[in-house]
Amino acid sequence: MLPAMKSRPYRPCRAVSQGRQTDLARLQDEQNPPLNVADAWQAYDRAGNRREIAPVTMRSYKSIWGAFTEWLADKHPEAVLLRDVSFAMCEEYKEFMLQRKVTPRTFNANRAFLRSFWNVLADKSKTSENPWAKLTKRDETPQGRRALTVDELKAVCGSTSGELRTMLAFGLYLGCRLADAACMDWGAVDMARRMVRYTPSKTARKVKDALLVPIHPELYAILSETAPQQRTGPVCPDMFSRYAKRGADGVSDIIQKHFSDCGLATTTERKGAGVRRVVSVGFHGLRHTAVSLLREAGAAQSVSQAIVGHNSTEIHQLYTHTDEGAMRRAVESLPNMHETKAIAAPAVDAGAILKQVGALLDGMNADNWKQVKRTIKKALKTAPRQDYEGRGSLRGNSESGAR
Repeated sequence: MLPAMKSRPYRPCRAVSQGRQTDLARLQDEQNPPLNVADAWQAYDRAGNRREIAPVTMRSYKSIWGAFTEWLADKHPEAVLLRDVSFAMCEEYKEFMLQRKVTPRTFNANRAFLRSFWNVLADKSKTSENPWAKLTKRDETPQGRRALTVDELKAVCGSTSGELRTMLAFGLYLGCRLADAACMDWGAVDMARRMVRYTPSKTARKVKDALLVPIHPELYAILSETAPQQRTGPVCPDMFSRYAKRGADGVSDIIQKHFSDCGLATTTERKGAGVRRVVSVGFHGLRHTAVSLLREAGAAQSVSQAIVGHNSTEIHQLYTHTDEGAMRRAVESLPNMHETKAIAAPAVDAGAILKQVGALLDGMNADNWKQVKRTIKKALKTAPRQDYEGRGSLRGNSESGAR
C-alpha cells in the first residue's frame, strides 16, 4: 500500500504572479493614466499639496521647468510620462548645465525646484522614486557683495531723485532687501512714531515676526515730501509695478545702470570656470553698508542684527529684546547722503506724560480700567524710552495696576 502523500498549499508560479501584477498595473494605468510631461506644469500650478508660492517665484520656476522640458524633448523624446525621467537623465542634464557654465548656485536652485516638483506630483505621476533626490548638489563658492565707501554712497545717493532716491534710502537706512524696498507699502510706515514695520519677504514663510525699524531723519524728510492724503498703496508705485511684472530684474536693471553711471564697477570676473560676471556691488550692497556703518558707529551686534532682520534662531534671540531707543540712536548715527534737510523729531514733554499717567491712575476704577489701560499705553508710546526707564518702573506699575 502506497504511503499517503501530504497535501501542499497551492503556490502560483512567480512568473505567473508577476504577469498578473503587470496586467493589473496596466489596467490601472488605463483607468487612471499617469501624468504626461506635457501636462505636468499645469498639474503643478493647480496642485493642492504644494506650499503657497509668490507669483514672481512661480514665473522663475516656470522658466526652470521650460528649460528642462526643452532639453528633454531634444535629447530624450521617448520620455513622454513624468515617471519616464530616470536618474541617468538627471545626471545627463547636470552635465549639460555644467557645459553651459551655469554657476553652482544656479544649478542647486534648479535641482531643488525639480526635486520639489517631482515630490508634489508623485501621486499623479505614479512615481515610486524621485530621480532628483539622488542627484548631489554642487559646491558653492560664496561671491558676496561688498559694502560701499562713504564717497561711493555720496555719489550714488546724492545724484538721485524720485522713486530711485526713496529706494536707495530704504536700502541704506532700513537695511532692507530689494524686494522689500520695491514693495514697501505706506501701511507699513508710521510717520507719527517714525517707525517702519514690515515682514521681510525672503523669510516671511519661516519667520512671521515683523521688523520694527526707526526711520532715519533723512528718510523721514524724503517720505515727508509725499502729501499725507497721498500716502496710500506702494510707497514707490512705479518700482512696485516693475517688480510685479518682471521680478527683481525689472528694478535691479535700473539701479545697476545708475551705479554704473556714477562710476562704480558693478561686476567682477568670477573665479574659476565660467563666463558670466558676478555682481559685486548693487542695491544689496546698501544692506552690507548699513551693517558696516552701524558697527563702526558703535552699535551693538544685536542692534544691527535687529535692524536688518537676520533670521537664524541664535540671532533672533539676540535681537528680539533689543531696546527701541538703542535702535533709534543706531539708525540716526548713519550719515546723511541725499542732501535733504532732515526734519527734527518733535520734542516730547516727558513730565507732562508722567502727569497725565498719574491722573489716569488716580481716576481708574472697576468700570473704566480697560479704557485707562489703553490710554496709558498710547501715552507711553509717544515718550522716548530713555525718558521713563529708571523712574520707579512707571510702565510696570501702570500695566500691573490696569489688569
